[in-house]
Amino acid sequence: MKIGICGAGVGGLSTAVGLLSLGHDVIVFERSPDLRTTGAGFNIWPNAGRAIYGLGLGEQYDEITVTLERYLELDPEGRLLFSTDTSNWIKKYGASAVGLFRPALAKMLSDAVGIGSIRFNYEVTSIENVGDKAICHFRNGESYEGDVIIGADGINSNVREQLVGGVTFSPNEHYAYRFRSVFNIEEVDIDPAAQTGFYAEGGWLSYIPIGNGKAYWFGSVTGAKNFDDFTEFFSSWTKTPIPKTLSNTPDDLLVQSPLNVVVGTPYKWSHGRVTLIGDAAHPMMPDMAQGASQTFIDALALKTAFAKKQSVDEALREYESVRRPIATAVVKASQQGLFLGRNKVDPIAIRYQKEIETLDG
Repeated sequence: MKIGICGAGVGGLSTAVGLLSLGHDVIVFERSPDLRTTGAGFNIWPNAGRAIYGLGLGEQYDEITVTLERYLELDPEGRLLFSTDTSNWIKKYGASAVGLFRPALAKMLSDAVGIGSIRFNYEVTSIENVGDKAICHFRNGESYEGDVIIGADGINSNVREQLVGGVTFSPNEHYAYRFRSVFNIEEVDIDPAAQTGFYAEGGWLSYIPIGNGKAYWFGSVTGAKNFDDFTEFFSSWTKTPIPKTLSNTPDDLLVQSPLNVVVGTPYKWSHGRVTLIGDAAHPMMPDMAQGASQTFIDALALKTAFAKKQSVDEALREYESVRRPIATAVVKASQQGLFLGRNKVDPIAIRYQKEIETLDG
């Protein structure tokens, strides 16, 4: 079977790994000139770890990840507010919560797919179903005809817009932006086996180790429109490592991302021989750290559906029926904000166990 995947991010590459393992002819089309590695790191949860193992990437994954044995929440004075022991999660859930470096993940996935199966500078302009085939047209003038085309082209998906449109975004009620960067872990006095977060009602910042002597920080502040606003909020938190961390953050490593809530998630992912995965199918806020995790689960679900079903139509129906209700629930959970925020939700490791494992377990 010929399968085209639009997007060489986490979703596109992990889906390609699964479908290639079934013997299909898979090509991944990426609009950028090279692999997307923007950002810093990932917090990957056990539900995604199980999916990654199911895709046959367990050994490679374990080599590039740092197991998070604790989640710590502290106040602006550095006093412990809450802690969750996660050291037994591999036994309890079949995988650990981990931190990892985004470029290391991109390399792991691209190596598994093979660079020969990835085409760069292929931006989708239109897509159509013609009989039992799907055809994708690209800005460079080329087209691809396959038995299936999978839209894995992210939160602002061109494939989704072609299929269903109607997905809009609005500012969320919590924070306008998230800021993040990578640093050398020896520069900051944090637990090297924990996610360490500092929280107040108006803002927060967390640290996660990601391997090879690196860690990354990420955070948001209500009303902060730029890095100066963000930094000013933490200027009095002198009993924490945050002011020093931010003052040492070089401009070229800083990432600022808008945080917008999706309005009108796609009511249907599959149209003819075209389907959606990852952020293209279920764009979500990052506050539950489930964007990448749910995408890996999509990839395994697609592999499983195509292994079980004889026809493309049956496989796509199976995939969507399994995944869409769960992913939609996670999207809603991701819109509730963070610990000590407006909705006074539990710490993230507690929420994961109550709200996510009960769906994906």
